[in-house]
Amino acid sequence: MPKEQVLLGEIFGPVMIGPSSSHTAGVSRIAFLARKIFGLAPQRAVVRFYGSLAATWKGHGSGDAAVAGLLGIPPEDERLFRGRALLRELQAAGKGFSLTIETVAELPPSWHPNSLVLELYGEHTLIVQGSSIGGGSICINAINGYQVHLSGESAAILVLHYDEIGVIAEVSHILAHHRINIAATSSHRRERGGDALLVVETDSPIPASIITQIQDVSSIYQVLSVPALSF
Repeated sequence: MPKEQVLLGEIFGPVMIGPSSSHTAGVSRIAFLARKIFGLAPQRAVVRFYGSLAATWKGHGSGDAAVAGLLGIPPEDERLFRGRALLRELQAAGKGFSLTIETVAELPPSWHPNSLVLELYGEHTLIVQGSSIGGGSICINAINGYQVHLSGESAAILVLHYDEIGVIAEVSHILAHHRINIAATSSHRRERGGDALLVVETDSPIPASIITQIQDVSSIYQVLSVPALSF
């Protein structure tokens, strides 16, 4: 049976800067999201392209797209083409960050062919593994070694905590008290009783005051905010 209604966005796709939806637009979205998670300008950044991106990143402008995203330039901004040039201008003025771009031809097992890793260093360290899965859509696959699954379509918080009883319930209680609806949660840990990561996706952004309240929970040592990308 034919579909009764087709959305215009399904015909034309999202607004994005090319030449490639996966190698340019998707890469910029992963980098932009990583910068938002990091929360401030890094002092040093390493961009590591894997698989297909390692082979074609220069021709598709993936390097400029990644750097533009790390500079906080939105994925739909035409300055995407000038990412590295803009960074050089900032560096000449004593600003910006140091940059290393590396390629890894061998793709780790189970990784998407269009994968990259972003390492951001400054007041803290953030390592994001993401994949550009086509049509500008992305997936954040790992954050600081924890396996996650974030598309950027929903706002989220990343709660790093000690693996103790009651943390998930306390975070849920705080959000419920402020009438913030939880869309999905997932919990990740490397080993029992060690450090753990709670990912909470919500239907609306979480104000900074509430993030501070969550941060004050004794078992929690860091809360990172992940904004929703606009497609």
